[in-house]
Amino acid sequence: MHFSKDFENIYIKYSDKIYRYVYLNTNDPYLAEDITSETFLRIWKKWKHIKQDFMQALLYKTAKNIIIDNYRKHGNAKKVSLEEIVEKGLEPSYDEDLIEKITSNDNIKKVNEAIKLLPQNLREVVILRFINDLTARQVGQILDTTEVNIRVLQFRALKKLREIIKNE
Repeated sequence: MHFSKDFENIYIKYSDKIYRYVYLNTNDPYLAEDITSETFLRIWKKWKHIKQDFMQALLYKTAKNIIIDNYRKHGNAKKVSLEEIVEKGLEPSYDEDLIEKITSNDNIKKVNEAIKLLPQNLREVVILRFINDLTARQVGQILDTTEVNIRVLQFRALKKLREIIKNE
């Protein structure tokens, strides 16, 4: 039973971070819940063979791969915005406080909208570095690139975000 307690600790430590990462990449709270669950299910199935030292990177990589698989499978299916979901009376059940924080403040909402306009590679760097508060080295491990490259992408992303926000 020792490994199930270890898994539970990993889940408690990372589930909100993985959900936030997925939500900001999909803008769909229900899909984010599904992908987060699938991420941890895949990790659970391989638990005995996983090195704990690289757990965070493995979780983000797994979630990223599931997001990519989902886009390939469903293409550009119509996405429903959070505002539409709330208007219909359907509240996201996973991390309501986080979603409220992301969408409530006008400045935060403006930044969130600007992040959506970034190219995928820059968006991922912004989400992982500044929203999930990971180091450049950790982001490099997740995205299979160097720390230096992450810093370059981070610089480009921030420059692009400033341009987007300035032009609005």
